[in-house]
Amino acid sequence: MQHTKTILSFQSQVVGARVGNSVAAFAMERVGVRVLQIPTTLLGRRPDRGAPGGGPLPGETIASLFDGLAGEGLLHEIDAVLTGYIGDSDQVAPILDAVERVKAANPQAVFVCDPVLGDDGKLFVREAIADAVINGLAPRADWLAPNVFELGFMTGRTVEDLQSARDAARRFGRPVLVSSIRTATGMGVLHAAPGGDWFSETPRLPRALRGTGDLLTGLFVARRVLGQAPAVALEAATGAVYDVIVRSLAVESEDLLLPGAQDLLADPVTWPTAKRLEM
Repeated sequence: MQHTKTILSFQSQVVGARVGNSVAAFAMERVGVRVLQIPTTLLGRRPDRGAPGGGPLPGETIASLFDGLAGEGLLHEIDAVLTGYIGDSDQVAPILDAVERVKAANPQAVFVCDPVLGDDGKLFVREAIADAVINGLAPRADWLAPNVFELGFMTGRTVEDLQSARDAARRFGRPVLVSSIRTATGMGVLHAAPGGDWFSETPRLPRALRGTGDLLTGLFVARRVLGQAPAVALEAATGAVYDVIVRSLAVESEDLLLPGAQDLLADPVTWPTAKRLEM
């Protein structure tokens, strides 16, 4: 039987919104990978809408969920572990244990950390969570996927354009996907890696929607797991996210329009050409 590429995703799950695993898992499966989901937080709605209900899962619950998954004998089938929003600092230890056990079962598996810490110049997680992500998860990750604000926060540098993003990303010495880079006319995503940097840009839109970063990272990681080259995965992910936002804004949706725009995830209309940057 042919192996189905598989991603284990630790992210938030929100019943009434397309953020965290509620958007990323759907998108990754739509492009052809299997997604095993472990929620870090279960909420009824986004906190910015009012009292969300629910809350973060205790670290021991996350450990127990993973033990149940391991009991099914699936760890050797996992090609990547992806982390997004962390609900409490005590979740980091069981997640790192899960990463270690997955890699023991499949040494080719990669660990991708999307350090969901904040945006627009401010943190939206507690400092203890930010510290746990920066000093716990990030150092163990094979790939990182911060936005511009998170990259600057993690490196202690001012990141405000493409060159400063490249300079900051190089400090990690491994592949880094950096989103929300403003240009003169648009927004871009940088993939910086020891072997070379690529940049993909789309026109600037009136506003972004919540969950956009989760969608971008999920699509990029899924396509990389499927064997696509970094530049191709970057183009496809950037174009698909742009298309989904455009369609969402066209109907004045406050959330990403999925599954309504699901055809764009696997087959985006917009396909920006990634530019190879001079080292």
